[in-house]
Amino acid sequence: MTDSASSRELVEKSFTYVTSLSRECRRAVTVAFEQKHKGLSFSQVAPTLRTEVETWFEERDRNIRIHHEKTTTVRAGEIVLTFAGSNKDSHFKFNVDGAFTLAGSSADPPTYLKTLNFNVDKRDFTK
Repeated sequence: MTDSASSRELVEKSFTYVTSLSRECRRAVTVAFEQKHKGLSFSQVAPTLRTEVETWFEERDRNIRIHHEKTTTVRAGEIVLTFAGSNKDSHFKFNVDGAFTLAGSSADPPTYLKTLNFNVDKRDFTK
């Protein structure tokens, strides 16, 4: 007979899969910001980034549910979005860190993507 996988194995499998998905999402969102969202005002960056990430995950895998938990502006031009998610095997969290170049010194300057990182930590995965 086949043994069912332990909770630890299921969490490990989910971690590996979400890490892989986050790499794909990073590439797709980076391309979207370089092509569609050039010069976006800084006040619109966080909601646009949130929508791009949520839409990408929704279209890529319907078995993974993610939702936005919080947005933090670290300093001018840097944003951290925290997402929580789940699939049938685990619950998890990950962060999306974006650094943007601010063009100009107005109150709401146009921005251009400098770097985008997805941080998936194994400690944030639970059964």
